[in-house]
Amino acid sequence: MRLLDKSALVTGAARGIGKGIALQFAQNGCDVAVADIDEAGAQKTADEIRALGRKASAHRVDVANEDDIRRLVDDTVAAFGRLDIVAHAAGILRSSAVVDQDVADWDRVVAVNLRSSFLIGKYAGKVMIPRKYGRMVFIDSCASKTGEAFNAVYCASKAGVRLLAHSLSLELAEHNITVNSIAPGTIDTEMIQTCLRDRAPLYGLSFEDYLHQFNESTPLKRMGTPEEVGKLAVFLASDDAAFITGTSVNISGGRESH
Repeated sequence: MRLLDKSALVTGAARGIGKGIALQFAQNGCDVAVADIDEAGAQKTADEIRALGRKASAHRVDVANEDDIRRLVDDTVAAFGRLDIVAHAAGILRSSAVVDQDVADWDRVVAVNLRSSFLIGKYAGKVMIPRKYGRMVFIDSCASKTGEAFNAVYCASKAGVRLLAHSLSLELAEHNITVNSIAPGTIDTEMIQTCLRDRAPLYGLSFEDYLHQFNESTPLKRMGTPEEVGKLAVFLASDDAAFITGTSVNISGGRESH
């Protein structure tokens, strides 16, 4: 077990990639604080972690809210005695042409994706620095490296996450805290299904045709799974990756190569 008796905080863990990470952490011996704006979903994930024999706590948070993040970090330390690992997977998107993008939607995506990453790094870093140990894993995206039509706000916010993680890795290296990010391609989650359904008509395609096009343009000819992202997060959070920091790791079936 790569994370035996470590404690972790995972955001966006009610479903999708965040849940995949939380369950993989637990399967590798880690106690997990499960955070999401969906309180019932967070509790369900926490119950599944307890069924694996690990401790879990569930927290309802708006990750863009500073008070919520400060409280979340404090509550995690109170529950487990320390905070070893943070995996920040909460995120949203709003598909639109830039000229038609609602400004409120733009602001909310930036807040949930990028502002929240700053808040997580700030408050998790404050409790990790005195212990001279920590592992931070952020979720950026292949869309942080290559622009996409009708997805500008997501691309811009995730590019910000990637560079924030890199900058943070330089600041925290002297404290034995590594900071990396994961760049998923198309992972089979509710969010990607919603994304493809929203964007298909913007390209003049049906959902089925757009999904087929996406899979065919992926060298491995399929979507990834939250479990596969979770396994990568386990590696980056483990001492096997102790000399890896400041890196964005693609997990895209070959769609992204830089």
